[in-house]
Amino acid sequence: MLFLVKVEIEKLPQMPTRSFFELLIKEWEYYERMKKKGKVLAGGKLAGRRGAAAIFDAESCEEIEEIIVKLPLFPLFTKVEITPLVPQEKALQDARRMFQLVKDLDIMVFPTGKEQKE
Repeated sequence: MLFLVKVEIEKLPQMPTRSFFELLIKEWEYYERMKKKGKVLAGGKLAGRRGAAAIFDAESCEEIEEIIVKLPLFPLFTKVEITPLVPQEKALQDARRMFQLVKDLDIMVFPTGKEQKE
């Protein structure tokens, strides 16, 4: 299963700067290990913000939870968003299936707002 994970630290914690940067380095090293294991497919730092986003490949919701709570900065995150993703291949398959269902119908699936009122 694919998951888009976005994490942010909106307010820096009360801790020595050196300690924070040690955790930050451990965080990116953890991402690197997960990437080598095939768990992180892509990701990086959020430009101009204190946060990151990555696409993870996990077997289940439980596994993605386990990965996220092991992030060295996890206790400092003020915002965590985990969004399950449908793989591109499946999205294309679904679009083709829906097209087959509606191709012979003379209906407006997505109204434009310009339809005639009866």
